[in-house]
Amino acid sequence: MARKGKGESESYRKFIDEQAKQAYEDLVKNQSPKKAFLGALLGVFLGLALLILFVWNGLVFYWMLFVPAAVIGYLACKFGKIYESKYANMVGVIGLLTNGIAVMTLYNFEALALSSIPISFFVTRYFAKLKLTEAQEKGIWRKEIGQL
Repeated sequence: MARKGKGESESYRKFIDEQAKQAYEDLVKNQSPKKAFLGALLGVFLGLALLILFVWNGLVFYWMLFVPAAVIGYLACKFGKIYESKYANMVGVIGLLTNGIAVMTLYNFEALALSSIPISFFVTRYFAKLKLTEAQEKGIWRKEIGQL
């Protein structure tokens, strides 16, 4: 392999830096915690409607307890485009409370159903956080170390 000249590597580094800067600016511009909260509230209603529909029709599978959490997280991600953990945690708490209320009312305090309540926080948080590209991760990293 031929070695690149100094001018090529410098221009490539500038291109990568610009790409990371642009990706970070787009992330910050598009993130909206208020919209994520509204998406999570919409997800509460849709997720609970699905869970109630399943339970009333006799479909009592315990993995279905995570459907509201996944719907809440997915809609929060689509509406708010959140990438920061603090906002994903906020949405995770909404999913945790929703699942807790649903389990206590629909499943009459069954032990296995109660054990799913803490897990719903992580399911909601996983779906709430935006999946980042390599350029976006590089932009966040450069911002954290002060090179952006």
